[in-house]
Amino acid sequence: MKSHVTLFLVAEDDPHDAESIESEFKNAPNHLQLRRVHDGGEALEYMEGNGLYADRRKYPVPDVILLDLKMPRFDGYNFLKWLRHKAPEKMRLIPVIVMSTSSDESDINNCYKLGANSYVVKPFGWTKFQERVKELGIYWGEHSETPIVPDQAR
Repeated sequence: MKSHVTLFLVAEDDPHDAESIESEFKNAPNHLQLRRVHDGGEALEYMEGNGLYADRRKYPVPDVILLDLKMPRFDGYNFLKWLRHKAPEKMRLIPVIVMSTSSDESDINNCYKLGANSYVVKPFGWTKFQERVKELGIYWGEHSETPIVPDQAR
């Protein structure tokens, strides 16, 4: 088991999906933590440490990003482009798991081309969705090593 906190940033505009993710993380071990933003634009603000997210003690750089693809304002594609090409170099290493209702081959391929580390189709049904989130938390929080990015001091 890892000895440090693993922080997940979830960018999700659907309130039901966000509630399910938050609920599952409340039941997760204490070393798995979650911060939520409502769309890709807010995720960008969080990652840049702007506005509300300026306090890095309260809003540290995440270890893993759970990214919804189809969001208003600034979608998952735009966020991935920014993260992999315009973000500070060390942030570009942060693993991104795209979670989408789309199983369209072009969406999947485009996300991998843009640098997604994983693409997960959201299952239908509350229980299956919660199981999927739990599995992601266990894998990325307990079994996978993530890069250390500056400002991740906890």
